[in-house]
Amino acid sequence: MTTLETITNKWYTIEQLSKLFGTEKTLQKKKTQYHALQKIGLGELWHSGRHNHIWVQDMLSCVTNGLFTIGGQGKKSPDMFGKSKNKKVRVEHKGFSDESNIRVSASKFFANNGGMTELKECKTEKSKTDLILRHYIDDYYVLTKTNGDTMKTITDVNKIKVFLIKTSDMLPMLKDGDRVPRSILDLSGAK
Repeated sequence: MTTLETITNKWYTIEQLSKLFGTEKTLQKKKTQYHALQKIGLGELWHSGRHNHIWVQDMLSCVTNGLFTIGGQGKKSPDMFGKSKNKKVRVEHKGFSDESNIRVSASKFFANNGGMTELKECKTEKSKTDLILRHYIDDYYVLTKTNGDTMKTITDVNKIKVFLIKTSDMLPMLKDGDRVPRSILDLSGAK
């Protein structure tokens, strides 16, 4: 049986996930939907992080037979939920365009979300680090190659790259900021 734990720390493509979960027919419908959106969606639609999140979350839910489900889109709910050992876990989605430069900042610290003011008020590096770490509250991060201009250039949905990592495995690796170091991406042994 395929679980969150069995697909963690491994690179997959959407096509590989659909084969693993036996959802190839479902994926065909999603691909048709995506290509229709792509034709009409040039411009702001593909630069909208929220649109990308919702579309990718729907795609992941479909190709994993509901192992992932769409979350609350803000309002203190995670981007997605996952099923892990018969319980619901929190999953944060981050899109990227370059595997060597993946930002995993807690969304509180994005420019306009208010956390930057709180961060500037910290007097020591330790208090900054503690503040930041308190806001990594999700159990997993799913990283997908679906950010910004990358979405406009995707010609084959099957080839979208996906990487799932437990937050507890990721945090010790974030010593130099909010970007995923190469060591995370090499956890599966895949390059």
